[in-house]
Amino acid sequence: MPRPRLVDLHEGPQVGWLFLDLNAYFASVEQQDRPELRGRPIAVVPMITENTVCIAASYEAKRFGIKTGTRLADAQAMCPGLELVAARPRLYVEYHHAIVAAVDRCLPISAVLSVDEMACELTGREQALSNALRLAAALKQELRGVGDTLRCSIGLAPNRFLAKVASDMEKPDGLVFLLKGDLPQALFRLAPGDLPGIGTRMQARLELAGIRTMRQLAALSPARMRALWGSVVGERMWHWIRGADFHDPPPPRRSLGRQHVLAPEFRSREAALEVGLKLLHLAATELRKLELWAGGLGVQVDFMRFAGQPQPGDPYWEAHTRIAECRDDFLLQRYVRRLWRGCPPAKPISVGVWLYDLARERQRTLPLFDAAEQQRRELASDAMDALNLKFGPQTVYPGGLQGVRAAAPTRISFSSIPGLERF
Repeated sequence: MPRPRLVDLHEGPQVGWLFLDLNAYFASVEQQDRPELRGRPIAVVPMITENTVCIAASYEAKRFGIKTGTRLADAQAMCPGLELVAARPRLYVEYHHAIVAAVDRCLPISAVLSVDEMACELTGREQALSNALRLAAALKQELRGVGDTLRCSIGLAPNRFLAKVASDMEKPDGLVFLLKGDLPQALFRLAPGDLPGIGTRMQARLELAGIRTMRQLAALSPARMRALWGSVVGERMWHWIRGADFHDPPPPRRSLGRQHVLAPEFRSREAALEVGLKLLHLAATELRKLELWAGGLGVQVDFMRFAGQPQPGDPYWEAHTRIAECRDDFLLQRYVRRLWRGCPPAKPISVGVWLYDLARERQRTLPLFDAAEQQRRELASDAMDALNLKFGPQTVYPGGLQGVRAAAPTRISFSSIPGLERF
């Protein structure tokens, strides 16, 4: 579809950003790829097993109250006819790239924020509301060319923060605009928790201060919002909800990790360690790709709960340690094995590893005594990455991972999109 013709408008309503949010993305891609699933309630799960959660639900399933994070047993009770679909992350990334290309044909993308969200800063004639609405309609039509089951909600607003808010106000297939002259009153029908950045804990803090509505939140002073947040973020939000357009550069990355729900055959202390080491290998590979070094390492295990035990998330075991800054699999494995000695002999249900206190080359502390050994380890890790990039993932991998090559496949996180070379 050709880019829509824009007209010169120097007066009238203006918007600065367009935010696109794909609706029920994983489920919609599955329905696109498998026509027999269209019109049916489906839930996408990490794996077909009893102890898992839904990571996506079609709108037919959402009508029963199923959403991301719903436990499978609860979802099946809500909707007895629910169809389960094992997630296919590579397929979602392939569609993501096709969608990015489709959007870019209509409008340059300023930021890809996740696999199903992207933002476009509007300039010149694009800022006129009538032109922005034409662009939004063109984007929706272009998306149908990628897949006729794919839908998106689009928000138009003076800044990126409010454009995202607007994209959430009407789903599915919505188109909402917020104008600076209508702010903050146009937000009064929302709850504070509808704003990005106000999670469960922040909402509880606001309620403790007697703030339960958007009208009450908007009545606060910048200084009061800064005090409630305990940081400058609160003051920034005061300006954002009034339409001010500014955004700070993203802070440097401080941690990265991987977590995985274990398949039944890996629910033993020994097998969980092997899966944990594979997750460590994936995290270390990402660390090297980003040219970062880690100064800390942590491990967490959640255990099966039985009758009379607490709810999910408890019991669990967690351990972490400071480490000599490194990024090679071999030294990191030693640290994980050392921490694992403290893991209780219970039946694990999930395992996770994370690397933190990340530093770039110019920031890291160089070793005093084992520089030559560290260089050998890093060269071996870099060679392993190069071979896997050329011949495919898992062509070469650290010893001890042979039995878990099929475990913990590459997933899509909320904040990063894996390259196709990782599948």
